[in-house]
Formats: sequence, structure tokens, C-alpha cells
Amino acid sequence: MTTHQPAATPVVETIETPSLGDRRYLAHDGSVALVIDPQRDIDRVLAVAQEAGVRITHVFETHIHNDYVTGGLALAEATGARYHVNAQDEVAFDRVPVEDGEVVEISPRMRVRVLATPGHTFTHLS
Repeated sequence: MTTHQPAATPVVETIETPSLGDRRYLAHDGSVALVIDPQRDIDRVLAVAQEAGVRITHVFETHIHNDYVTGGLALAEATGARYHVNAQDEVAFDRVPVEDGEVVEISPRMRVRVLATPGHTFTHLS
């Protein structure tokens, strides 16, 4: 992994699977990264992180639903990242529960504010 200078503003990388209409995101500050809604092919996410020279420290799920197969838990386990899932979702695995209005500090330059956006699922987050 190469070392990069910290970014002045966060950089957002979109990882698309057009045949599925799916997007996942890796946002980083040049040092650490968060990933949102990774699919099970976590090798693609790991490659983007390696190319950017960043370490994945947080993984977020916007929703738990059968419309895609998540790689969130596998990615968190592979990287040692914290795995954030809505506190209202009943799950059978370890995760960091998050709720509407909560702010998660990723680094001194990056924070994520959790927003409840029910619709697609009752517990959907943005």
C-alpha cells in the first residue's frame, strides 16, 4: 500500500455494478476510509482502497434487505473495520448500532451523520 497525502476534502469513489443497478461508495481523507453498502464481492472494494492508499476503518449499511447480497460483515471482518447497522434492525451478528441523528467520527476531517429515511425499508438510513 502506498502512502498518500491527506486530502483537503474527502474523496468519494463510486464502485458500480451497472448490470444490477448497484452502487457502493468508498469515501476517504487520504488516510482512512468508510464504505457504504458493499456487495459480497469485497475484492473490488479492497482494490479501490489499496489504489487510494487508504485503510478501511468503518463499514455502513443503509438497509438490510433481500434486494442485494451484502458484503458488509465480511468486509468489516477482513479489514478490522467497525460495522454500522441500524439499531432497529434485529441481526444475529456483532455490529455497531446507529440511530437517526447520530454522528460517527471517521477521522478529524470526516464525520457521518446518520439520517433515518424510511421508505425502501422501514429502517432505511442515509
